[in-house]
Amino acid sequence: MKTMFAIAAIACVVVTGPARAQSPPSPAQRQIQPLLDEMLQAANAHDTDRFLTPYLHDSTLAFVFNGMVMNGFTAVRDAQFKAWNNGKSDVVYSVRGPTSYQVLTPSIALATLPLTSRRTLPTGEAKTTEMTVTMVWQKRAAGWRIVQVHESTVR
Repeated sequence: MKTMFAIAAIACVVVTGPARAQSPPSPAQRQIQPLLDEMLQAANAHDTDRFLTPYLHDSTLAFVFNGMVMNGFTAVRDAQFKAWNNGKSDVVYSVRGPTSYQVLTPSIALATLPLTSRRTLPTGEAKTTEMTVTMVWQKRAAGWRIVQVHESTVR
């Protein structure tokens, strides 16, 4: 669970480039990219509120991690605080491959991010985890918001 939210946090965070090198970024990609860049910085600073800024802040937010479903912004926020030990975590996130975008409509886009996290376990051992995060972004009056996240670890 601790890894789940730390990873999900980053999952939403980093974009390294357009889905296809031969096609220019879509308007959605150009608008979402800075949000993902900011999320990565916030995740590596373990700043939960800053990291969750682009998430939908209501009860309809859905977050799935390795088959476990969490509903609502409050539940996701509480879990993220716990995952980052109230900001005292040493986890560092990095992008492990290019971000893939699929723009479904002018106001709905998917972003899939391959990520790596590295943290120190209580035993002092370093643990590296690879994960993939897919986010559903919806453009709303307040701007692009993450309305659903699916995160899974690579085994």
